[in-house]
Amino acid sequence: MAPTSIPIRASTSMLRACRWLTWGALAAMLSLCVPAWATCYRISYAPGMTYPSNDVYYVDPAHGTHNTWTGSLDTAGASGLAVSSVNLNSSTFQPDGTLLASGSASILMLGNEAYTAEQVLFRCDAADAGSLFEFYATNGDNDYGGRYEDGASFGLPGAYRTYFRGMVIRVTHTQTGNYFSRYWQSRPLTGLDRDSQGKILVKAKNFSDVRVELFRVSNTEGSTGSGIYSYSQPAAYIAFKGPGWSNNLVDGRDSNSYFDGWYNAWPGTINLYNRLTVRRSATCAVTNVTPNVRFPLMTVAELEAGATRQMPIDITFECQTGAPANTGLTALASGVNAGQTAMGVLVPAANYQSAAAQGLTTAGGGATYLLPDGYGTDSGVATGVGISLALANGTPLNFLGNEMVTGSGNNAGWYAVLSDASSTGVAAGVTSYTKRLQATLKRIPGRTVTPGKINARAQVVIRVQ
Repeated sequence: MAPTSIPIRASTSMLRACRWLTWGALAAMLSLCVPAWATCYRISYAPGMTYPSNDVYYVDPAHGTHNTWTGSLDTAGASGLAVSSVNLNSSTFQPDGTLLASGSASILMLGNEAYTAEQVLFRCDAADAGSLFEFYATNGDNDYGGRYEDGASFGLPGAYRTYFRGMVIRVTHTQTGNYFSRYWQSRPLTGLDRDSQGKILVKAKNFSDVRVELFRVSNTEGSTGSGIYSYSQPAAYIAFKGPGWSNNLVDGRDSNSYFDGWYNAWPGTINLYNRLTVRRSATCAVTNVTPNVRFPLMTVAELEAGATRQMPIDITFECQTGAPANTGLTALASGVNAGQTAMGVLVPAANYQSAAAQGLTTAGGGATYLLPDGYGTDSGVATGVGISLALANGTPLNFLGNEMVTGSGNNAGWYAVLSDASSTGVAAGVTSYTKRLQATLKRIPGRTVTPGKINARAQVVIRVQ
């Protein structure tokens, strides 16, 4: 919401039922509506405090915890991204729709303060069952927080303009699978815990986690080009609606105009503020990789005796080394430090998990071996063997476990992009390079080899760190 917005304080009670009583008097009829009142109470006080069991703010320690919480302030929440920086480039190197970064965030991290799963946020009457909801929407009253769905023009529904030109954000509500929209959507809060008095407990764990994606598009709107994301307006919100809270939130209503309950009835905020650095650096792009690597057949006896098979992987790539290709960009820097361009060979998530289960990963998140698809779960797949990676000169390399994790260097599987590369020509400020890696099929030290097939895939990735 805009910093100048004034939160509408919810009343402490809400009309729940109306019984019509009538009296006849000649031709006149008098009607009287007698209200039955009920409400949800916001639970926000320090763990060391207690209320008596007959108080509306009482939290039975056998059924939940309590703590102070502020709600969706403009600076609250988390980005949900697995990276702290992204690089924006030209459409030649980053076509429209290029995924810049992604990740997930637990609701437990989306408040101004961290929640615990069993933390009670609201305590409601038993009669309130069926009228408790989680609502979610983008920050629709802000130009750079969720008002303009710029991504739709580039085939990215649900992707909204950010403070940076050329970058849009899309947030997915993981419980429903729906993209956050400028127009409010809801999910009934059902199956909630109850305390010994039958009161309904709305806990932090009852709200949805989110998935966040950043994409590069050719929109020219936005306020700035690069730097820290210093704009303190969130991208999206998760709100609570119940008796006495967020009364005017209704499915389909425009969050540009309807935001009753902000900020203290809203527990979740998706926010890039001071959590992301955007760079505009010259970089490189892969143009070709050896499509298939076939190792000659080997016997179990050969592998147990230490024999190996080695095959080359040839990579061609292009880098923005001069004008006009690097115009308006920071000059190319090859390396693994912040702002430098690195290359890595990424293994699929399932293969990485297999390597992790076998203790074949590094402290930085890289993998020392690429294991076959189905390793340890498919009886037809060989075990005790894997594929290692090295430069042409024999220098061993780690595989990438996650291309979105940058800044961890060689331990994560990142290596200077121009290391051991050879230039093959320059045109219009773009230099072409080739690099050869060696893939080796071998027995994993200390493991017993079993026969079977070996199939695996990997992907060459180049990214500014």
